[in-house]
Amino acid sequence: MDSRTQPDDSNREPKHAPNHDPILVKRALISNWAKRATNLGYSLFGVSMIAVVWGVVVDFTPNTSRVATISLFGGCIVLAPAILVQYSVKAAVRDERENALQSPKKS
Repeated sequence: MDSRTQPDDSNREPKHAPNHDPILVKRALISNWAKRATNLGYSLFGVSMIAVVWGVVVDFTPNTSRVATISLFGGCIVLAPAILVQYSVKAAVRDERENALQSPKKS
């Protein structure tokens, strides 16, 4: 291990320490899956656009139409809930931050 490229973890807690807030862990997990679903939805839209361009330029066969239609509907079905979940997670983080700033500290 090179000390210039690797941080010194000798005085840090292990990553499997049980002091993590379960709500924050679950929120991070949900956010991660929502980002993956967003990427999948946009990828399906891209496949749909490529299929339409392929159909216009080369040959618009029934299979090209099926690919464009299925990927467009799939992108709509996956992307809409993913965007809503991402906004919900961001709102929860913002609300938690605002409430933490406004609440008086207890000693």
